[in-house]
Amino acid sequence: MTVSAFYDNKWHEKPSELSSNWIVHNICLNTTADISKDGTFIGNPTECAMLNFYERSDIRKNSEKSYKDERSDHEVLHAFPFSSELKHMTTISKVDGKIISYVKGSPECVFTMCDISDTRKTEIEQYITKAQKKAMRVIAFAHKELDDMRDYNDERHHTAMETDMVFDGFITISDPLRADVYEAVKNCRLAGIDLKILTGDNIVTATAIANELHILSGEHIAVEAKDIIDLNDDELLNMIPKISVIARSTPTIKMRVVKLLKAQGNVVAVTGDGINDAPALKNADVGIAMGISGTEVSKEASDIVLLDDSFSTIVKAIAWGRGIYENFKRFIQFPLTVNVSSVIVVFISIILGLKEPFTALQLLWINIIMDGPPALTLGLEPIYDDLMSRPPTKRSDNIISKAMLTRIGLMGTYISIIFLCQYNFNFLGATTAQMSTVLFTLFALFQLFNAFNCRELHSVSIFKHLLKNKIMLLVISITFVLQVLIIQFAGAFFGTIPLDLMMWMKLFGVSFSVILISELGKLIWRLLHKYKLS
Repeated sequence: MTVSAFYDNKWHEKPSELSSNWIVHNICLNTTADISKDGTFIGNPTECAMLNFYERSDIRKNSEKSYKDERSDHEVLHAFPFSSELKHMTTISKVDGKIISYVKGSPECVFTMCDISDTRKTEIEQYITKAQKKAMRVIAFAHKELDDMRDYNDERHHTAMETDMVFDGFITISDPLRADVYEAVKNCRLAGIDLKILTGDNIVTATAIANELHILSGEHIAVEAKDIIDLNDDELLNMIPKISVIARSTPTIKMRVVKLLKAQGNVVAVTGDGINDAPALKNADVGIAMGISGTEVSKEASDIVLLDDSFSTIVKAIAWGRGIYENFKRFIQFPLTVNVSSVIVVFISIILGLKEPFTALQLLWINIIMDGPPALTLGLEPIYDDLMSRPPTKRSDNIISKAMLTRIGLMGTYISIIFLCQYNFNFLGATTAQMSTVLFTLFALFQLFNAFNCRELHSVSIFKHLLKNKIMLLVISITFVLQVLIIQFAGAFFGTIPLDLMMWMKLFGVSFSVILISELGKLIWRLLHKYKLS
């Protein structure tokens, strides 16, 4: 954040031209932020920007007094911290023997405390609106000389302290959006994630920022907290899908919106950095605190702390979360397909009075293929580029979806049918001595090729991402080589005999058909889907 301009009865576009002692004292005494020796800002980012504004001004250079010197030279008698509800902060200080209350906060809040003519107020508001339309944050300042120090926690005295004040001016703070935010917001929209900005900023500033991000349209609107605060839950629930921005938001409003969104079945993530954000962070499904600018309270209340305070990091985390979730599904789909086909072939063989197709060691090897390295590598699929273009998973969705069950059933059935056809009709032309070896090899190769089908959970061709999981390609290749070695050289252990090259080619071709069948089905589905859309 950077102070880009200010007003002190005159508009200044050069921050260095600061000369008002009232604004200087307000900035130095009515803030709690600090700047460390190495130049690191400590505390609220807005206040840090204000201190930096003073430190770089001409009045600072001429007086040779830092903000710390101003604080040590003047005694702070009492401070009323910034309140999100009241939108201002007040500090009572002893300056040059006088007791003065300083206020900084939102312009509309400070205006209500000041004795200011309508004409001057209108003039000032023109500058304020001009700044807010450029997505700048506006902080106004005022002061009042007090007769004596009283108990200003008492409501009567407190009210007197913040009435008939002198309006000193305002500053405009630019907080430009990071370059990566635009792409992140676009990805959220593609992923079916609804963004809502709940900010303490003025409606004009909030709208300008939302327009920069292209999240406002005819269907999505910006409102002020005062417009919705009196609505009951049912009325607000009806409006929430349309609301993308709530300006002058309060912790109560933020908390209420979180609860209503969760009541609709949404998965809600909330970002925040202040103490007042803690309730919403705690009650959200995922609370996300700022690691740099966030308070310790907000970090304690959250589930995740962003070390770089970047919104795009959240979007990357969502993509990784989706990728991990899909990898779980891939890992589940593969062994279930193996199990379904295993059960079918063994069960049907027994019903038909055929000899058991596998020996104990052969079943053990198949089990290694099912739960061993080939299966585990399915959990190592990288994040696909099109992952964020898919709709989010609902809370009620089962990890084994209907589409997965369909694929498991169809692939398991197809493998079983081909296997049993070979067992009954011997279409590969195996000799009696070769039959057991051929069946064992055919079943193992079917599962290895079907592992490629399990990489894609949607209608996308497996060839689109074929080379992205190099670990899987390596493991499948090694497993295939081990299968060949078992057949050709370990017959004494596995009860197999060596096969000739022609039989290997037949087995390879037949087992590869599991990929061809899957790809044909996906192609037909894509064409039908495209036809429906057209």
